[in-house]
Amino acid sequence: MTKTKTLTLGICGPKDVGKTLLIKRVTEILAHRYTIATLTNGVFTVEKINYVPPTTLEDMDLVDELNLLHLSGKIDLIFVERPELQPAKIKTDAVIYLLDASAKSPRLPNLRGLILLNKIDLATYHRIDLATLQAQVAADQDQAEVLLTDLKDNQGLQNIVCWIEKNLENLDRK
Repeated sequence: MTKTKTLTLGICGPKDVGKTLLIKRVTEILAHRYTIATLTNGVFTVEKINYVPPTTLEDMDLVDELNLLHLSGKIDLIFVERPELQPAKIKTDAVIYLLDASAKSPRLPNLRGLILLNKIDLATYHRIDLATLQAQVAADQDQAEVLLTDLKDNQGLQNIVCWIEKNLENLDRK
């Protein structure tokens, strides 16, 4: 099947929750099958194609740059890391939102995407019942799946990769 669209995922969550590590781990797994562009910590990278991003923002606005890549058909997946769910200039198809499972869980707006309760290894030290936490977060969501993860040890990573690939396949069917 010929790819017709690009999946743009917002990677959101509080500081130090694992957003950059998530992108790194997923890219390591998917880069041999897909062309991936990443905007993280103000650094723009593209895997697998001969593409050199502009050296300065004067060359081209970053939003325009990502939109051009999105429309080019050369990119399968774009990760856009941002701290929270604030409106962004870059439209995303879905969001992966990370929460620290050992911290107090904020109330989240209803999301379309995936919620990761990360750092589950630390939650056990704080005597947090992970099943209860997962059920509480899931109860507030209509369209988001909730997974328990420990990205430091790759726990739950394969489920995240499967979710991303399912979304890539669904784009091609539209």
